[in-house]
Amino acid sequence: MLHFDRWAVAVCFCILLFGCGRGAGLDTAPTTGEVIYNGKPLPYGSVSFRPKAGTPATGDIQPDGSFTMSTYRDGDGAIVGLNEVLVNVTEAHAGTSKPVDPGMEAPVAKSLIPQKYTAFSTSGITFEVKKGEKNHLVIELKD
Repeated sequence: MLHFDRWAVAVCFCILLFGCGRGAGLDTAPTTGEVIYNGKPLPYGSVSFRPKAGTPATGDIQPDGSFTMSTYRDGDGAIVGLNEVLVNVTEAHAGTSKPVDPGMEAPVAKSLIPQKYTAFSTSGITFEVKKGEKNHLVIELKD
């Protein structure tokens, strides 16, 4: 009986180790883009993609406004299919947030773009990620 228990533990460990590496096994495709705010590249912040099913993807906005999405590992892209998109740009991203006194709770960072772009349900931005294609999204934000 002890031999069976060790075997069962080994099988469970292998399932956890190898079965969870890619989430639900959903395909990703390389996805890049750029964020333009009031006609100029946005130099900081982050972009998030939320698929119908699976793990969301995120990408940091670079000083030239570009971003590269990552889901399971750096630069692997976003899950194939329709994704809702949000953009998050705060004082913390810009480096302009005020220092917090030790022992005090940090306040919620103030958004530097219109609030509607900071939630999947209100951004109005979607993007279809396609396998085998150049997936490049230009996001234009306006006040």
